[in-house]
Amino acid sequence: MIQIGILELLIVVLVILFSVKPEKLMHYIKSIFSLFLQIQNFFTSTKEDIERELNIQELKQDIHNENRMRELEKDE
Repeated sequence: MIQIGILELLIVVLVILFSVKPEKLMHYIKSIFSLFLQIQNFFTSTKEDIERELNIQELKQDIHNENRMRELEKDE
């Protein structure tokens, strides 16, 4: 696995910053931000799809009910 620290990331950003023309810089920043938002939306929708397919909410409710029943049985 590639491990990138903050220092390495800062160096990469500085190299890119100095190698890009100033008039194109805002365009690249907007493009990167747009790409980041698309990736974030993709992962969010994928997570929601997986949760819906696996019925995560029902499983959580079942686990909660089982734990509650065990607590009630211990109290008796």
